[in-house]
Amino acid sequence: MSHSASTAAQHERATEEGTPSAAVVAAATEWYLKTQDDACTPEQRSALHDWLQADPMHRLAYGRIDSIWSRFGQVDARAGKAALDASLAGSGRRRRALAGALMLACTVAGSGWLALQSQTARYLLADHRTAPGERLTITLDDGSRITLNTDSAIDAQYTGQERRIVLRRGEILVEVSADPQRPFVVESRHATARALGTQYVVRDDADATRVAVIESTVEACSRAVGTCTTLAPGSATRITDEGVGAAEAADIDALIGWRDGVLAVDDKPLTEVLAELERYRRGTLYYDAEALQGLSVSGVFPLDDTDRALAALSANLPLRITRFTFYVVRIERR
Repeated sequence: MSHSASTAAQHERATEEGTPSAAVVAAATEWYLKTQDDACTPEQRSALHDWLQADPMHRLAYGRIDSIWSRFGQVDARAGKAALDASLAGSGRRRRALAGALMLACTVAGSGWLALQSQTARYLLADHRTAPGERLTITLDDGSRITLNTDSAIDAQYTGQERRIVLRRGEILVEVSADPQRPFVVESRHATARALGTQYVVRDDADATRVAVIESTVEACSRAVGTCTTLAPGSATRITDEGVGAAEAADIDALIGWRDGVLAVDDKPLTEVLAELERYRRGTLYYDAEALQGLSVSGVFPLDDTDRALAALSANLPLRITRFTFYVVRIERR
């Protein structure tokens, strides 16, 4: 059974056991953020009391949010407090990001929560980040440009000896400004990628980091093993804690299609396409990967409107798409 199918089964069991709906969790999260704000008024606290008394599910959802935040503080109180303060004082985008993290955490427990928590803190406190479906291009002090793909985050660590970008999450396109005195390095969980030229892509997945070179060359190394390889233009590699994979030819246009808001695929398994589209959504696509075996996809799909991409898939493949909420979509084979 696929990860998505397993997650769907867990979701269904949780619902049977009395888990609050997504709408109630969202409301509880918003109430919780309001009460943590110093500007929260007595009238708002009274309204919260009324809301909690209106339904046991309201109290359950609010209690879980409070428990989640308490555990956040136990792991790293300063990071947790800073994340909350930054969210309350900052932009609406930052506040929504924290709310989304708390909502997601309602479905996570035990050691899985601890891992999610530290990742979430680093994401929320990053120098630059994007939410699902967003892209952002920034110009650094030296003139280098970095484009962040969906749900990505970076920290810029510039010194007199080195320019280092720490990829906390997601995927970036790097265009390096020449500076012979200061090497330019992108660091991820699994790898470092040092620019020996100008333009390359680094993507951090759960189990590996992928590096692809557009112009000039890049030295890609495994942080765990220390082995390295030099990538030429048009080549890519996959790096894990076990080492650096062999360099392979890469379809650069397809790899950076996201920069222009498109996903271009040629005879790709449907499950891979769905997994990629899910990265650009504020929600989850539920499907049984085994049931979708044998279905492949070719075409160009919009990443800024993934509902339209799903509609195109269902129009050309034997698929049934059911939307339970904005955040929950089930995909089945007809």
